[in-house]
Amino acid sequence: MSVNRAVRLHGKHDLRIENLPIPEPEENHVQVKMSTVGLCRTDVHLFEEGRIDYVVIDKPITIGHEISGTISKIGPGVTSLAVGDRVAIDPCRPCGTCTQCKKPRTNMCLNMILSGVIKIDGGFATYMTTPAYTCHKLPDNVSLEEGAMIEPLSVGVNAVRRARMSPGDAVIVTGAGPVGLFAMQVAKALGAGKVMMVDINESRLQLASKMGADLVFKPTLPTSDPQAASEELKTALGSEADLFMECSGAPGIVDVAIHSCARGGKVMMIGFGEMAMYAHIGMAAVREIDILGAFANDNNYPESVELVAAGKVDVKSAITHRLPLDKVLEGMELIKSGKSVKVVIDCTS
Repeated sequence: MSVNRAVRLHGKHDLRIENLPIPEPEENHVQVKMSTVGLCRTDVHLFEEGRIDYVVIDKPITIGHEISGTISKIGPGVTSLAVGDRVAIDPCRPCGTCTQCKKPRTNMCLNMILSGVIKIDGGFATYMTTPAYTCHKLPDNVSLEEGAMIEPLSVGVNAVRRARMSPGDAVIVTGAGPVGLFAMQVAKALGAGKVMMVDINESRLQLASKMGADLVFKPTLPTSDPQAASEELKTALGSEADLFMECSGAPGIVDVAIHSCARGGKVMMIGFGEMAMYAHIGMAAVREIDILGAFANDNNYPESVELVAAGKVDVKSAITHRLPLDKVLEGMELIKSGKSVKVVIDCTS
């Protein structure tokens, strides 16, 4: 193909498929022929709002940040990769010089560039270019489709690592979407004693059970009564939670999490629906419950690839829909409807 077909966001509700020049790799960059790219709620939010928080889409950008492909051209200075290498691409491009990068907490970079989201083109295209250091080679037993899932998996790895989960911990995960399913599996792979997945969708709970949850639970009590809702969860789990990973964004769920944790427990917020939330912070303080957050990944790609290669995490079972490049809007509607778990786009079709 002599052109680069790309899905470009021009602003709120303005998504177009365009034919662009094929990008050439500059120094220390590579050109990648796209294979599979995951569709994320972040992509939907960008389309619906034309922004992510303070980041406004003020010029056309190729979206897509859950990326896999094959190296098709090498730029000057690249020695770590070769044409034909199959790779998962980390969309995060920290500056390397700010105070956060020097700590190092590169995912907190003050000047972060995020492929397909912030400042630079992403993966819903035929080709893209990216710095060589963002490319992580896939072992022979890891498919390119699985490679596209390394990004959401790395979010789960970062969250579990940041929560400092101890072996044998009792864990509750709310929200059986892709990140929740992956975080649940990571917790088990890293030694959790018991992991319970909570969701209101029966089919997602069945999938969670298939993917390794020790327990699955559909709550009956509203989050507007956090104490009662937490008692229901603790009864189902058989104990208080040492770690509560919130991946649903449901209103009031953080307060339920605080009530569900044992003294000295931890609430890890991975997904959230609103920036402003009501919660009994005083109760968290006197019971020494840590409330933590996790953003993107903190150099967790290598570990994420290893978990998939070793068979400790199953990412493929989360994929429910596969669509061609010109059906990205259709995929967004599937996500909004709740009829999908993970939608991936085949950029070769």
